[in-house]
Amino acid sequence: MHMTRARSVFVLAALVAAAACSDSTGPLPPLDEAALVGDMNAAASATDAPAAASLAVLGDQMNFALGGGVAVVAAEAVPALLKDPLALVKDGALAKRLAPTTGGTTASVIPQAALGKTFVYSTDSGRYVLSARTGAPANGVRFVLYAVDPLFQEIVLPLTEVGYADLTRTVVNDNARARVEVWTTGGETKVLDYVAIVGGTLVAPAVTVEGFSRNGADSLAFRLVTRASLANESVSINWRAAVPSRDLVTVVEQVLTGGEVGSVAFDGKIASANGVVTMKGTLQQQSGGTITVKVNGETFARIVLATPSAEPEITGPTGEPLTEQQVVMLQQIFAWFQGAYALFFGLLAPVSGLLDLAF
Repeated sequence: MHMTRARSVFVLAALVAAAACSDSTGPLPPLDEAALVGDMNAAASATDAPAAASLAVLGDQMNFALGGGVAVVAAEAVPALLKDPLALVKDGALAKRLAPTTGGTTASVIPQAALGKTFVYSTDSGRYVLSARTGAPANGVRFVLYAVDPLFQEIVLPLTEVGYADLTRTVVNDNARARVEVWTTGGETKVLDYVAIVGGTLVAPAVTVEGFSRNGADSLAFRLVTRASLANESVSINWRAAVPSRDLVTVVEQVLTGGEVGSVAFDGKIASANGVVTMKGTLQQQSGGTITVKVNGETFARIVLATPSAEPEITGPTGEPLTEQQVVMLQQIFAWFQGAYALFFGLLAPVSGLLDLAF
């Protein structure tokens, strides 16, 4: 039986609540660095099914086929944003892109001619085109997914089908919602299912993305909420995820502030039976800063960055070197927290037009 989106969100809420309770009602588990790295690998792997990887690369092409244009923040631009997170808030950049162009209720619906139809990729034209294939949802569209090269962010030739994605759009209480369901070829396994919801106002937009992804035995339930303020040139990101098979819960909250002195306030936590690790600190645009790492409430390490885009220097609490295994663990956790950006943009790419976002 496939885990439904509602079930995955329930599991996420339950695991987050359990993790919160564990902080105050009982002893925390001792740190097992190698096992925690295994937990993180399982979380990352849950998003790496070939069909899900295909969506991440071809999402912009799908959006373009539905008349949404090519996203300003395309897949190849994400690494640059990771190196310079404050680019998200410079001149209100992300807030402007998240603001719905029409209030999210009237424009950019799925074209009538495309409803119930399946798009396939044409190597002749280098884009998705309508086909005579059947099976698409009557109130949405289907896109065939193909093998991709994730490193070069491009489709592999000759074309090899790996699955398909069904997209639908609804409006509830004046909020536009887009749902994406990704299946392996033949529809044997659903590997990704999420809903993206636009809310807030034109000057303070909010976008929520929640659902689950799976790859083999492990599944990842996630909820990512991004709120932006044009007035304050700020963006807040709240990302919660859980891998039920590992009893793993991750939570990260970031506030990016622009202006003359940009900053990133960072507060993340990972909890499983193999330990509880937190990372917290503030990075300034020009001078960087320090992120304090705690394990089971005790200071364990410090991550120092000369600027938010610099390579992190990881040491013990007083500057002493850590073991190779400890460094690997902290690097993976820090990269996981940073990955909220890539996940957010990758999931929005195929539906930004359907949500009237100014991408």
